Amino acid sequence: MIKILVAGKRKPGISRHEMQNHALNLHARLVQTCPGFCTYFHRYVQNHVIGQVDFETSAILPEGDTDYDVLAEFWFDDIETAMKAWASEDYKNILRPDEAKIADLDAKFLMLACNEHVIGGSNPAMTCSL
Repeated sequence: MIKILVAGKRKPGISRHEMQNHALNLHARLVQTCPGFCTYFHRYVQNHVIGQVDFETSAILPEGDTDYDVLAEFWFDDIETAMKAWASEDYKNILRPDEAKIADLDAKFLMLACNEHVIGGSNPAMTCSL
C-alpha cells in the first residue's frame, strides 16, 4: 500500500476557510463522481491545516503564515495504480480544473509515501515507554 500526499496552497485572494470549504464540500464530492479517478484508490483523506509550528522557537505561526492549507492523502495498492488515476481523463478534464479554482497550482506538492506503523494504529503492541 502506498499513499500519494498532496499539499495544496490556496490561490492569492482566497481565504483558508474558503479553500478548505471548497475542498471538503465541493471537490471531495466531485472526486466521488469521477470513476476514472476514484476507482483506483482505497481511501481519500483531507487534512485541513489549522496552524504551523516554528520548530526553532516552538512558536505557533500566525494563521495566515502556513506553507500549505490542505494535505490530502490518497491510498493506492501500488505506484502504477496511482499513476493511472492521475493520468485519467477524469482527473485531467474535471478534477484538475476544479483544483485551479482554489489552489495555487505552482505551489502544489506531491509526495509518494508508505506507512510504517510505529506507535498505535494497526500495531497496538507499540506504545510509548516512559
